[in-house]
Amino acid sequence: MELEIHSVSGKGDLQNERLWLQVTADVANLMYFAVCDTTYVDSGAVSNALRHIYWLPPNWSAKNGDWICLYTKNGTNSKAGNDKGTTTHTFYWKLDRTVWNKGKDQGVVFKLATWMTKAV
Repeated sequence: MELEIHSVSGKGDLQNERLWLQVTADVANLMYFAVCDTTYVDSGAVSNALRHIYWLPPNWSAKNGDWICLYTKNGTNSKAGNDKGTTTHTFYWKLDRTVWNKGKDQGVVFKLATWMTKAV
């Protein structure tokens, strides 16, 4: 997969909590990826108790070797060069409480090839 979860920094502290993803292959449009947290994971299986979902922004590309920093708090999405000679893409979940605050939290990255919406 083109994005891999690397780590969480500032776990449980809204101002500093962020999820780090490493970009392992060029991605033309990040809108086909979503990140979520799940609890109650047993034996490596993903629970269907998905608590928070963040879709990466549309029309935003990333290159192999780049980093994605996803803050839990509010802010404005941006990108900047880093000391590794690649780009760090910083996104904001815009939540008012922490995500990575339980001992059994697990991060999940989904690659979504297609989807459909319908007003119901």
